[in-house]
Amino acid sequence: MLPLLPITLLAVAVDLWLRPTLDLRLMQWAWWGLSVAFSLVMWQGLFALSSRLRPRWQAALVLGGGVVVAALAMVWLNFHAVFYCWPTAYALVHSAAQPREAWGYIRNEADWGDAVVFVVVVVFVVGWWCYKLRSGRQPVPGRMLAALCLAGVVALGAVHRHASIMVPDAAAAKLALDWAVHSLVGGVHGRLSQASRPAAPAIYSGAPVAASAPNLIVVLGESVALSRMALYGYERPTTPRLAALRQARPADWVQMEKAVSNATATKVALPAMLTGLFPSRAPVEQHTFPLLWHYAHAAGYQTALISAQSYAWNNLEGFFIDDALDYVFTLERSDAEIVNAEGMDDRRMMAETLATIDRFAVRGPFVVALQFNCTHYPGYAPPDWQAWPDVRYDNAMAYMDHLLGQLFDHLGATGLAANTVVLFAADHGEDLDRIHKLHRTDSYYQTAIATPFFAVVPERPRQRLGAGWEQLRQNARERVALTDLVPTALDLLGLSADSLVAAWQQRLDGQSLLRPLVPDRLIVVVNTDEHVQWSRKGYAVVADDWKYINYSWRGSMLFDLATDALEQRDLLAKGESALSRAGQRHLRRVRALVAATPALADIHVEY
Repeated sequence: MLPLLPITLLAVAVDLWLRPTLDLRLMQWAWWGLSVAFSLVMWQGLFALSSRLRPRWQAALVLGGGVVVAALAMVWLNFHAVFYCWPTAYALVHSAAQPREAWGYIRNEADWGDAVVFVVVVVFVVGWWCYKLRSGRQPVPGRMLAALCLAGVVALGAVHRHASIMVPDAAAAKLALDWAVHSLVGGVHGRLSQASRPAAPAIYSGAPVAASAPNLIVVLGESVALSRMALYGYERPTTPRLAALRQARPADWVQMEKAVSNATATKVALPAMLTGLFPSRAPVEQHTFPLLWHYAHAAGYQTALISAQSYAWNNLEGFFIDDALDYVFTLERSDAEIVNAEGMDDRRMMAETLATIDRFAVRGPFVVALQFNCTHYPGYAPPDWQAWPDVRYDNAMAYMDHLLGQLFDHLGATGLAANTVVLFAADHGEDLDRIHKLHRTDSYYQTAIATPFFAVVPERPRQRLGAGWEQLRQNARERVALTDLVPTALDLLGLSADSLVAAWQQRLDGQSLLRPLVPDRLIVVVNTDEHVQWSRKGYAVVADDWKYINYSWRGSMLFDLATDALEQRDLLAKGESALSRAGQRHLRRVRALVAATPALADIHVEY
């Protein structure tokens, strides 16, 4: 038997134990098997190296190996306790890239049992390793193992998309290689995957907008849990400023009651929000359709993106930022300290927003997108803004509400409120109550995709909208999606009257909420885009109150949200024949959509 085989088997056992079910996709298991083989070779290579070292260095290597394995086990167990996800390289990446946040997860969940696990794993690894060093005099093919290990690193490192199906120690080696490569050729991947948007003359053909044109501020919330928003019924007063605004300006306020995100991962949801395209569209379309500010810039608006978050992450800068933005402010373009999930304190972002609005207002109309970070899990509020002890996320929600109050106060004080439309939408939700025991990026349940979506439209812009304003109010009761944000904004600004803009708008999946919606339309929710082809965990399709979910580990499920808001009763559990006519109709429509959409057909699973 190979000397350190039991250590690899320990990692495999942890991996299999934490998986909710076994995904039977051949390709995934092929890569999983390769990662197991690589792990085995890696440990045998380390054993061969240790057998040739002097006692002092040998002891250091063996003890280090034991601690590393135990630390990996702790990370996996505690991530599973919080997120209910099986061991993935994502957990390692998250832990290493955001150590403060990851340590918070582990610290909050850790108990004496974790300490026992840590000690037992260290003793097991070190004890077995030392035993084989002393008793095993069999020759170890060190050079061959080293060559195989190098080959395995190269092979696994070249296939980034399969990182999520590796066992822990293979994932760790893969991550180390990724970091080494990115440090040597940093930025190359980002430059290769830059978006290429159309030029202004191909987007808009009319005259520049007049000085009296309405302004638009689009507020992008981050991981805003509907269940924690008093504006949507939460018992704790987490949104007093917004509630007061709604009461003071009822004629200006429209609140979508049944909005859903098109993805539960920010890197997929944001492109959907700001292009108006479902994530299931071809990557070339996502990279070549205009973003919201491209339409505005082409029409003569001043434009800005002001975010409290990092845009170096996942090449968001390459996707979103180009010459169509007159001003950009992100974590990388500031001197701000990171306080939560790779983001700055939102006070800094809001100060920049207010200064930018004032600067733009002197020169003419503007479209500004601002993005919060404080409600990103686990949430952040400064020490002087924590109304409830030990309720971190609720404090973060109240902090965001406070800053939004500052924004509306500033618009009123400067006279901009009379001609400035404000749209608020969150990229996705957050299952803080762990109803479905899935990490957000694995979940397509309503707890993760239901999002706040509201508009504040003052009287002057409303007068220009005519019947569109009443239609917007009527649509507040309909099922809408975040992909509706761009076409709605184009109608609010009056840009859709231009023939080129109208042509682009017709090609979008989103629909303007100022117009009658297509009855019973199908809304796609999926996290598998060009960057995460390895994340083949399923998709969802929503049509009014019908909700279809297909998971790689469960197959198909169907829910009626009108009678089962928390999705506790799978209507397909008793077979298709037991469905109502409406349920069968929805199922047929979903199947037709999937058959016509390669991105969905590729990840669909039936058991």
